[in-house]
Amino acid sequence: MKIKILTPLFLLSFVTLFGCQNNQPKVEVSPAGLQQVVTHSADVVIIPSIQAWKNASNQFYEASQNFCKTPNSTKLIGLQKDWKQLSLQWNQVIMYDFGPLRDNLFSAKVNFVESMRQRGKNYASTVRSRLKQRLNDTKKLDKAYFQNLNFNLVGMTALELMVFSDFSSKRTDPRSILNNYRKHPRSCQLLIGMSRLNNDIAAYVLNGWQKKHQGGGAYRDLFARNQLVNGEKSLTKLVFAMQDYFRYIKQRKLTGRLDATLSGMTYTNMSAGIDGMSDLFNAKGDSLSLQNYLLAAGKKKVVDDFVTALNTAKLQAKLAERESMSVSYSKLTKMLEKDIPLALGVDFGMNFTDGD
Repeated sequence: MKIKILTPLFLLSFVTLFGCQNNQPKVEVSPAGLQQVVTHSADVVIIPSIQAWKNASNQFYEASQNFCKTPNSTKLIGLQKDWKQLSLQWNQVIMYDFGPLRDNLFSAKVNFVESMRQRGKNYASTVRSRLKQRLNDTKKLDKAYFQNLNFNLVGMTALELMVFSDFSSKRTDPRSILNNYRKHPRSCQLLIGMSRLNNDIAAYVLNGWQKKHQGGGAYRDLFARNQLVNGEKSLTKLVFAMQDYFRYIKQRKLTGRLDATLSGMTYTNMSAGIDGMSDLFNAKGDSLSLQNYLLAAGKKKVVDDFVTALNTAKLQAKLAERESMSVSYSKLTKMLEKDIPLALGVDFGMNFTDGD
């Protein structure tokens, strides 16, 4: 019988692995433990997602300026690629529709990025009409002009239209798009102004979470202390937002009007949203997650059902199965309204639906 001698390197690796496992924070099944999970989710998922969106917003803004120096087909391809990346990052942030992203009842920042969020209406025709008007007049297109525009004239819809089509004739071939920028110098002023506004909004939201929110400290700190405005609780706010995301996509898009059709990003964006929800549920594989809290509380079936529903929706998005996705999103919404709150041992009281 041979005796295997453990080398120092093997022992060091074993001790290191064992030590790392022991150093992993353990989920405590208690109100304090649950709040720790919620705070950790903000630190490892929410804020990094907003940071990624801000980075993509800045990249698109810079690409817009570079494109406008000498509009050509190569730069147009790059600009369209950057818009798609911006769109993906945004769709991993839109579910955090509270705090800095919704800091005002009548002019929430979320609506100025995704205009459909307000009423589920595609404002492309409204945007086209206004852009055409601006191309043919002499109105000053300074920073104040863009800051004072209504929500239905700005955001991802407007940027997509300006990058993937001719402003006024609805042509989508590269030649028509480039001719528009070459023929109308004000086209670039509009593109840069819109992209700068979007970048400013992303910066505002990130700053709100990290540094200053509505004249106070960082929203992250309020979230961590479980001391939100009007006595609202962090977990309640988070789970309501998760519910509302699936409800919004189903009601406004899947059974309403699809967006991001010019860019071909409709279902890719939805898939990104599902990925964002998965990251939030499992804290990107971290031990302090809603998923692990539920497992520690003995609610494995709830976890399995929710993960299965997410995976099913992801596959349906890949296959662009609109009707099936609608069914899956209803199931996910109901689980977040009932099954998951019950499994967490909390009573959220009345639920609010996404209305006009």
